[in-house]
This record gives sequence, structure tokens and C-alpha cells, in this order.
Amino acid sequence: MELTDAELISAFKAGDAEALGPLMERHKAALYGYLLRLTGRQDAAEDIFQEVFLKLVRNPAAYGEREKFRAWLFTVARNAAMDHFRREGARGEVPLEGDGERPGPADYAASPEPGPEAAAVNKELGEKIAAALARLSQDQREVFYLRHYSGLSFKEIAEMLSVPIGTVLARMSRAAALLRKEISR
Repeated sequence: MELTDAELISAFKAGDAEALGPLMERHKAALYGYLLRLTGRQDAAEDIFQEVFLKLVRNPAAYGEREKFRAWLFTVARNAAMDHFRREGARGEVPLEGDGERPGPADYAASPEPGPEAAAVNKELGEKIAAALARLSQDQREVFYLRHYSGLSFKEIAEMLSVPIGTVLARMSRAAALLRKEISR
């Protein structure tokens, strides 16, 4: 039987250091994917990912158990990313193409497995999606990523961003409309 996030956190707070591993493993893909899309840099995403879990290790009481762990985790990750942007002087602008060292969103959009014709179609669609995502405002792109790539509910996103749920829904609606328009061109 798999333990819930709350049970693992309780065990970790009680001194069971092994409880952190399953928590990291459970949320690794979604959190890392969110950070990679948000920063556009693999090294930055890895650093922030580690920073998020170090915060929990250093101060387990920071998680207040009144909120869902996943929502808390993404809130901490977003705040750490914003701190990173302030330190780096970046504004969260994600380059469409990788630079050979760091991947860009277009590098993830196309699947490497299909044959040449399907790969060309996928690459074109992936580039359209990446270009359309780049045209979204930072607020719209963030809500889109949190909803579709991280699986957070609109309520969790609203709490995380400290905005009314109507604002989150409006941002998502505008983002979806723009993406549909851009992709159908």
C-alpha cells in the first residue's frame, strides 16, 4: 500500500528521512517539467528543483498540512523561480529553440520516435505550439503550464498565485483561445 503525501510528510517530520525519497519521486516529473518550461534552462530547473526540496529538508514545518502538498510544492517552486529570475535579471522569457547546451520548448514538442514524414509534421506542430506559447503573456503561460503540465486544479492555481479564481479562469480562457487561433493558422 502506497502512503499518501500527508503520511509521508508526517513520517518525515517525525524523523524518517527515508520518507522524502517517495515524495520526491512522486512529484519529480511534474515539478521538474514545470520548472524547465518556466525557466527554459535545464541547469536552472535542476537547481530550483533541488532548492525546493532543500527548503523542506531544512524546515519541515514550512509545509503547514492545511493545504495540499502538491499545491504547496508548486508554490515554493514558483517563488524560487521568481527569485532566480530576479537574481539572473531574467523575466521568464523562454527561448523557442535550444542553444545546443540548453533545450527550448520546441525541442520537447516534437517526438523523436516517428518516421521522417510524421517527424516533420510533429516538428512543425511543435514549433507552432512553442511559438504560440511564446506569444502568451507571462501570466497566461504560467496558468497554462500549471494546469496542463502540472495537473493543478484552478483553485490550487488561484491560491498559489494569490489571485481570485476568476482571474485564473480568465487567463486560461484567453490562453486557450490564442493557442487555438495560432495553431489553426
